[in-house]
Amino acid sequence: MRVLGGKWTGSILWHLKDDPVRFNDLSRMIGGASKKMIAARLRHLEAHGLIARDVMPTAPVTVQYRVTNEGRAALATLDALRLWAEDNTPSDRR
Repeated sequence: MRVLGGKWTGSILWHLKDDPVRFNDLSRMIGGASKKMIAARLRHLEAHGLIARDVMPTAPVTVQYRVTNEGRAALATLDALRLWAEDNTPSDRR
């Protein structure tokens, strides 16, 4: 839970699930989080091996983030948790 339990962690993983995403694009996709918070969550996820940071040799330098195989396993767990929450939410709260 320490790895996946961060406020924006699930959102970041979800947005990276299909293709690599640049930082500014990810920031726009997420919306309510500050760039500082997104950067901190990205560093945390990278340190735990759930995402990889790829630096492209362009001018200016381009950095993309992508989900690793370990991150895909975590996404499967998060999706199972989402399904459980949907099934166990009282109908008047949906």
